[in-house]
Amino acid sequence: VRVQDTGVGMSAEVQKRTFDPFFTTKGSRGSGLGLSICYGIISRHKGEIKLESDVGRGSIFTIRIPLHLS
Repeated sequence: VRVQDTGVGMSAEVQKRTFDPFFTTKGSRGSGLGLSICYGIISRHKGEIKLESDVGRGSIFTIRIPLHLS
């Protein structure tokens, strides 16, 4: 699954913390849990979530989960 936006994008520093619990760039409007929870669920299913982002160009999240676990 691939999700792409045309928003403001993220700096390298923000990208490093994107999946950290309670990290948010939204101040009091965000809990900072959403992407952390996604990361945990995907990891428990032996999958991966990849982030690509450029400031001023938007972000792309790619999620891969195997069909079969060995």
